[in-house]
Amino acid sequence: MTTLKFTVPLTLALATLTTPRAVEACGGTFCDAGPTEMPVDQTGESIVFWIDDSGAEPFTEAHIQIQYEGAAERFAWIIPVMSAPEVFVGSQALFDNVLQATRPTFVTQSRSVGDCGFGGFGCASDLASLGGRGDEGNEGDGNIEILDRGFAGAFEYVTLTGDSVEQIVEWLDVAGYAQDPEAPPILEEYLQEGFVFVAVKLRSGAEVEEIHPLAIRYAGVEACIPIRLTRIAAIEDMAIRALFLGSSRVAPQNWPHVELNHARIDYPGDPARSYAEIVSLAIDEAGGRAWVTEYAGPDSIVSTTGLDDPRWNPAAFVEIEALAVIEELTSQGLLGCETNLCEFNHVQVETLLEIYLPPPDGVPAHTFWSCLGCYAEQIDPLAWDPAKFAEALDERVVTPGRHALEMLVDADYLTRLYTVISPHEMLEDPLFHETEGLPEVPSSFNATRVNDCDGGPTVFELPDGRSVALTDAGDMPELGLPAAALIQRIPAMGPPQVEVDNTAQIDAALEAHNAANLSGPAPSCSVRPGRFEGFLTMFSVFGIAWLSRGRRRRTWLS
Repeated sequence: MTTLKFTVPLTLALATLTTPRAVEACGGTFCDAGPTEMPVDQTGESIVFWIDDSGAEPFTEAHIQIQYEGAAERFAWIIPVMSAPEVFVGSQALFDNVLQATRPTFVTQSRSVGDCGFGGFGCASDLASLGGRGDEGNEGDGNIEILDRGFAGAFEYVTLTGDSVEQIVEWLDVAGYAQDPEAPPILEEYLQEGFVFVAVKLRSGAEVEEIHPLAIRYAGVEACIPIRLTRIAAIEDMAIRALFLGSSRVAPQNWPHVELNHARIDYPGDPARSYAEIVSLAIDEAGGRAWVTEYAGPDSIVSTTGLDDPRWNPAAFVEIEALAVIEELTSQGLLGCETNLCEFNHVQVETLLEIYLPPPDGVPAHTFWSCLGCYAEQIDPLAWDPAKFAEALDERVVTPGRHALEMLVDADYLTRLYTVISPHEMLEDPLFHETEGLPEVPSSFNATRVNDCDGGPTVFELPDGRSVALTDAGDMPELGLPAAALIQRIPAMGPPQVEVDNTAQIDAALEAHNAANLSGPAPSCSVRPGRFEGFLTMFSVFGIAWLSRGRRRRTWLS
């Protein structure tokens, strides 16, 4: 059984990234080249939680991205939950916007001091307490209890439990859910802990290209990622991003939280690549299971672009003729077609056209859609069903987008947590809780390169307030320091509990290094005529580049 994770791959989150080129500098000044693209992470997994405790019955929603490679009939996803949840279609635009807004970036300022000329410028706690819908829709099937079943967009799902894992696996096999021989022992752990299972597969006739985000809604405000099942399909150092919309900052409940030692990040070189490596090392120092906060603050930073549009009106398609579909979609702002090319403003619109208005054999899809009248006699009358198209458009595009907007309007706060973990470390499901009194965490890492125009060493002022003198080659020094500055446990109430504090060691090492290097001899450099008074500031922004460590199977949710 291909497993499901409560996390899903990130493909669009890291959009246009930048990196510096090698430059020659004189007198300590520093020049940046124009931006160039950095690698986009294709292996990360992401989930967005919405925690709503404002009503009489608080609840949590988990919105999960899904990436899958393989045959449609082999897709199967198992989600352990404490009670039968609601299952519905999620919004891809929500993932794109939230991930983009919170993407860690490095901003390097450069300023010069001294006598500068222009020459240098030439360049699970108590999960059983969660309520749910376990008493609804019950039906018997031998020793299997079906708690809920239905459809959500391209997916068919069933929520079930049973007396034994063998019975559950046998039922899923008969019902057409692909099996994985490694799953039963892990499912047995969840069954003994009182979990039930949501099994998801592509509905009959659906293709892999139709896969979209899925959301589940359950009672309670304690988020959990059933990561134990993930180890079936995981790779080494798999990235997981957990994002939380709510009223305050979210922290890991049963895993440590790590604050990084910025003196280990390669700010003058490739901070993006270095950051990913340092995070991995810091998590290893915390025992292999820990989280780093990449953003914590107002959710107003998230764009609402693409989530909703007042022009969207599924009812307009209920009785429409096939020849008028493209014109109506265009008027609603969902696509724009020119000769042989259509641009879609929502990924699911193209998917729906493939289903309900498929191109004739031998005709490219965009050529067909951009000139339906040219192929009027070749339109498939059996595929076109205006009522079903309208229903699918509402379910997959309009309703998810408006619900995502509701989530952003309701929530005040957004937290982004990040970890990397390997299969052998996936032994404990991480739990999360909202906390009060923790500081905000910006997603931008701001460092300043201080260049001495009188020939002294270059110094980097780091985001955590420390400073470090670069080597004669202009690199960060190798001081043998730990990657984690602090390793903490963060309770729901009260201050963080420090388990490991490396700040004194870091401060002492930097003080000794700077004392030995800031008084060294000044290098010689010829400077062209000209003077620059005050300081020179230049900016270069680096998006996070994640290292891809090989292809992996992408399926389930933990």
